[in-house]
Amino acid sequence: MRGLAAQAVVFTHAVEMAFLPAHGTGAGVTGWIGRASVMLFFALSGFVIATSLGRLADRDGRHLVPYAVHRVARIVPPLVFAIIVTFAVGALGRAGLPLLTRSGEPYDMGVLAFLRGITLTFAPSDATFVIDNPLWSLRQEVYLYAVAAFASLALVGHGVRRVLGAALAVGLIVVTANRFFYLQSLALFGAGAAAAGFGGHPGLRRIAASPALLPVAGLALAAPLAFVGQPGFVDGMSAWGPFLAYQAALGLPLGLCLLGLAIDESSIARGFAACAGAAAFSYTLYVVHMPILVLVFSLRAHLGWAPGWTGSAATLAVAWLGAQVVAITAARSLERPKAARAALFRLLGRIGWTGTLSRSA
Repeated sequence: MRGLAAQAVVFTHAVEMAFLPAHGTGAGVTGWIGRASVMLFFALSGFVIATSLGRLADRDGRHLVPYAVHRVARIVPPLVFAIIVTFAVGALGRAGLPLLTRSGEPYDMGVLAFLRGITLTFAPSDATFVIDNPLWSLRQEVYLYAVAAFASLALVGHGVRRVLGAALAVGLIVVTANRFFYLQSLALFGAGAAAAGFGGHPGLRRIAASPALLPVAGLALAAPLAFVGQPGFVDGMSAWGPFLAYQAALGLPLGLCLLGLAIDESSIARGFAACAGAAAFSYTLYVVHMPILVLVFSLRAHLGWAPGWTGSAATLAVAWLGAQVVAITAARSLERPKAARAALFRLLGRIGWTGTLSRSA
């Protein structure tokens, strides 16, 4: 599912750059499909992280180090690659290629901006945000990983550790509560985590296995498309309170669907399993696709290649294929978390964190 959702995000971004203005019915359709795919990412991450923490968690909190190592090994290599690509595209922009970014704003290319990119602390004026805007969701996902880690300590720890875990989890939530989509991503992530954590309950499993669940969830996800023609739909996805609350509430059917697919042996579940290969490079694809799309469409506009709708369609195909080739090639070495984990655990052992090595598996 992660691989298919990543493909949906890439395709909708490519369609928007090829054919659609920033507002309008078409932009509303692609914008909602992209948003729904990101929402699925959050729910799926909650499901997976809850399962991982369920295996690692212990009462004295030692699980936090191996948990952090697992997350760093998974996230950092593709992220650094994406930031390098983003800054390379940004350098072309500084050299005279007008970049067709979403905002069209100038951007910072300094060393500090690069460091902010690889640590996901980028500012709105940094090249990372201007050129590779979809990384906003990865920054939120890392925040959710931290909330989950501290919440696990609050749940399984004793005494001071429990209080500390609860305080840190609540503190993170409070600090980010008024920022864009943080509460919504937390609700989606929490729904996925709850589906995994309580997935053994017979009543919940019956609901998740119901043949009516997927159609109902599909209708709930598709319902906003009935309003794409309304003025302000695109802005409302990110600014209108009731719409944001609806997006948060979609975590419930998404979490149940994830549980249903995990326990089901139906043709639908087997169909998703057959697409598992798409997940092998999905993370790299997600973080690197936007600078590649920006580069291809900017070159086309600057050089006057392939005018008209036919040219737009051809450019879309080239940009989409280019993103796939780069992601697949890079993922062969970057999406190898086992090797990265082993290297990190060896490093921790050398600096004295020997207690983590026994948990490196």
